[in-house]
Amino acid sequence: MQLVKTITNECLHYEKLANGLPVMILPKKGYQKKYAVFAVRYGSLDSQFEVAGKGVVKVPDGIAHFLEHKLFEDEAVPVFERFAKFGASVNAYTSYSMTAYLFSTIDYFPEALRELLHFVQNPYLTEENVAKERGIIEQELNMYDDHPDRRIYRNLLNALYHRHPIRLDVGGTIASIREITVELLWECYRLFYQPANMALAVVGDVEPGEVLDIVGLQMEGWHDQGQEVKRLLPDEPETVNQPMIEQRMSISQPRCYLGFKHSKNLTGQALLIQQLAMNMIWHSLAARSSPVFASLYDSGLINDSFEAGFHASPQYAFSMVGGETDEPHKLDQALKEAIARLKQNQLSGEQVERMKHHILGSYLAAFNSLDYLANSLISHLFHGTSYLDVPDVLANLSVDTINQYLDEAFEPHQSAVSILTPEQ
Repeated sequence: MQLVKTITNECLHYEKLANGLPVMILPKKGYQKKYAVFAVRYGSLDSQFEVAGKGVVKVPDGIAHFLEHKLFEDEAVPVFERFAKFGASVNAYTSYSMTAYLFSTIDYFPEALRELLHFVQNPYLTEENVAKERGIIEQELNMYDDHPDRRIYRNLLNALYHRHPIRLDVGGTIASIREITVELLWECYRLFYQPANMALAVVGDVEPGEVLDIVGLQMEGWHDQGQEVKRLLPDEPETVNQPMIEQRMSISQPRCYLGFKHSKNLTGQALLIQQLAMNMIWHSLAARSSPVFASLYDSGLINDSFEAGFHASPQYAFSMVGGETDEPHKLDQALKEAIARLKQNQLSGEQVERMKHHILGSYLAAFNSLDYLANSLISHLFHGTSYLDVPDVLANLSVDTINQYLDEAFEPHQSAVSILTPEQ
């Protein structure tokens, strides 16, 4: 095993199995909870791809999320019941770029780990249970559509993007899930659920050798047989789709979010630099301690729901800022003016150093959150970098680099606003 020292003087154990599966184990002595996540680099954006010898394949939107639901199906005892026997809590999620299956437990960790590896490798798909799932996911999509936070977020992405599949809900649409068949689910499973396209992360008071023994036995007959797959995304203009989407909804207070579409889609350490730089820019604007937040709050334009964030992967990059407000159009204008002032004044060395200390403190605190840590290890791996590189990259990030992102990433023609107002 490859051993990598962390900033907390712990040791990350890394091993790539013969079948190509990366395994990351971070022992945390004295912790009661143990956490494992088994993930595949396959998410909602992967609805169109080119398969060697087969050509371009287009599958219905939302199929990755649908498949995640179906892997919990079992012919005999449901997966949730099997984990409940060990006192373990099991769950899963699908994002734009990956699907993850996870559990946490205090006791019976070896048994729960075997169950996790077993059910992900053994889908149970029938015409009957797939038809039943369509109705369940349709209800889920309708529920999300009635949720104001989900609606304003989705509207913002539809304003920013013309054709990119990030515009769609991870679950797809009601029309698209009705096109999902048993055969399509099997095809996507066989193409993407291959050891070299997956990863396992375990964090807690565990013995790395014992974990590897369990994984090795559970994967003894699972060899990577995946065909070469090239993921395809539609050509996306740099401009936004439309400058504003405003809708009425059954809410008590209006909401406003300003978004920016960023054209730099990076990977590896370049992506990590971009994430840190952009997070510092937004921290300087939206943190509770920032003058901008204080001014907007004192004027009554925002409340404690105000937030900002940068979201990026090798396939997309966008920012959003906003929250509840009685005057959405006035907040939109105030945010644009605050960004323009920051671009003009630039960030100082003193500001950057202060934010570096803040980010490093949050990074250190994350080592106490086993689930956050395990998921971060995998998501960084899939993006071509290492979560353990954050302190070094942060230390070497210059003020000039951050201000360069500030100059380039906030052009007015790459912005859009999403507003929800109460129904009359």
